[in-house]
Amino acid sequence: MLTLSPEPLDDGGVIIDKKEMKRNDPVSSGDILSLLAARDGYVSGAFLSRELNISRTAVWKRIAALKKEGYLIDASTKKGYRLLSNEACYGKSGIQSLLKTESLGLDIRFYESVESTNNLLKSLAHAGAAHGTVVIANEQTRGRGRLGRAWESMADKGIWMSVLLRPPLHPGSVQTITLAVAVAVCRAIEPLLDEKPGIKWPNDILIGGRKVCGILTELSAEAERVSWVIAGIGLNTHSSLEDFPPELRNKATSLELHLRQGGSADRTRLAAEILNQLESVYDSFLENGPDPMLMEWRQRSITLGRVVELVQGQETLRGKALDIGADGRLKVQLEDGSVRELFSGEISLRYD
Repeated sequence: MLTLSPEPLDDGGVIIDKKEMKRNDPVSSGDILSLLAARDGYVSGAFLSRELNISRTAVWKRIAALKKEGYLIDASTKKGYRLLSNEACYGKSGIQSLLKTESLGLDIRFYESVESTNNLLKSLAHAGAAHGTVVIANEQTRGRGRLGRAWESMADKGIWMSVLLRPPLHPGSVQTITLAVAVAVCRAIEPLLDEKPGIKWPNDILIGGRKVCGILTELSAEAERVSWVIAGIGLNTHSSLEDFPPELRNKATSLELHLRQGGSADRTRLAAEILNQLESVYDSFLENGPDPMLMEWRQRSITLGRVVELVQGQETLRGKALDIGADGRLKVQLEDGSVRELFSGEISLRYD
């Protein structure tokens, strides 16, 4: 779903060229974690200081921050530091240590609980936050889905994440970003599953016919220029059927209910992999246009070729989903033979 922000544009909404955003920001605790995780034994403070070009005191402070996040690190005056467990804690440092991106996730704001990651990131966007800024919460108390509906976002049960993008696009092309995010999420979760996830237009990811992930895309733009786009991702990872309201138990699911044997819905690794895949899909989209991404979206679609019911306001129509346009619009042939292109709306898949 794509929504326009009613808030005014801000001069901080300058399009940022990703190519200029290399990893030259101040060293994070995630950088320390990456070096510790790469070695079995102790790593000296002198090595970490030299490798990251920071002081020994700065190394110590980042080690202390990692311990506060829950990482088990042994510190020896003579030997240095050793990571006692490779189990990643769900938080900023663990996620950043697994990133392969050049811009997405350089700035991660992690919270134990917020009302809405999208709302918080909108405030940051208006204040001039950089392209690639990410807000993640362990819990949302007022998570939002499509059409303003509440999105269950319980603590420890999923990935509730919003990503700030500043694409050099005309506002009419931004709907396609929702499709790109869906492709990226499917790439990230598919290796863990017994069955292939499918994308239901415009923004739902389903496993076995049940929704596991929703995407809420919001933007702020002028007539000819996008200021920012926020892609909100709500992915159920550890929910049991009992965690969902009774009316949703035959419609919703979580990754843990569909894992391959021996698989794990590790939220730290999943959040990092979603960002890795999103940057890959997003960069290709900007450099090569929408066609390669749309080809993959079509292959993953469970909407195209199906009979759908369309709900737009007070109107309900029935037709066959034919294709997706370069602008993200769904082309539907109605029962009277006419073809309508849908920019947004509620659709349901028919099985009769």
